[in-house]
Amino acid sequence: MSEPQRKTTSVGLEKKQLILKSAENEFDQYSYGGARMQRIADRAGLPKANVHYYFRSKSELYNAVLEDVVGLWNQTFKTLDANHDPRMVLSEFVRMKVEFTRLHPRATRIFTSEMLHGAPHLSEKLNDQMNRWTQNRASVIAQWVESKKIAPIDPYHLIFMIWASTQHFACSEFQIRSVYQKSKLTRKDFADQSASLTTMVLRICGLEP
Repeated sequence: MSEPQRKTTSVGLEKKQLILKSAENEFDQYSYGGARMQRIADRAGLPKANVHYYFRSKSELYNAVLEDVVGLWNQTFKTLDANHDPRMVLSEFVRMKVEFTRLHPRATRIFTSEMLHGAPHLSEKLNDQMNRWTQNRASVIAQWVESKKIAPIDPYHLIFMIWASTQHFACSEFQIRSVYQKSKLTRKDFADQSASLTTMVLRICGLEP
């Protein structure tokens, strides 16, 4: 017999978002292994029972955090076909990925750490979703290459390069701040990064910025 459906109210949604944000901070600071549901509840200012009402286990909560990350990332290239202008699409892809990193550095680090450790906690459903997204976008890039809209380039390598470069400010924040001799990265730092990366990506594809 399946579990009864829980009603979703505006208050319930607010609590879930509060728990997810608290979990994001906890997983970023302690990683999956060191994170504790009690501390997540304390961060959210809620009883631990409330956290377990919405997320039955640490694994379920962790995957919910990852799903949030992937869902936001997938808003870029959301609708894409070979008729779209590659210059505009690639420029927007870079801009949105950099902006996501600026707004969600903790989530970016959590996802990157999960991948670096072999994705031991990533659900099969989320992994399949990411793979489909990547394959569909790579297919469009391959069509751009075939129709000579961009220079010959491996579509997957292009996507991987954009992922890695746009996430670098979050994953290596201390190193970047040290090089820049700053206590905190500014909005202008991210804007400059976005402009530079856009120029590089377009020129790699044989396009003028």
